[in-house]
Amino acid sequence: MSRSYKRVPCRKDYSCGMKRHANRYLRRNCLDVPSGGAYKKFFCSYDICDYRFLESFHSYRKKWMNHNQNSKYSDQELYRRWYKGYKMK
Repeated sequence: MSRSYKRVPCRKDYSCGMKRHANRYLRRNCLDVPSGGAYKKFFCSYDICDYRFLESFHSYRKKWMNHNQNSKYSDQELYRRWYKGYKMK
């Protein structure tokens, strides 16, 4: 098992919005796309991500406590939830 972790605590929303937009743009505007995987050269795959959330543990905990007043989680459990979403690869 790897012991690596993300250097910047971020969470990405991998929705199909930008992927759908990129595919639609290629189908409608580019007529000379060869068959196969050549369409990948028109759009960088790293740019096709709709949202990126940067959040520290303290701001995550503050938000969690505001929304969930009757929370049963301790600080260690909340840290584990944050770590799983934001720091783990």
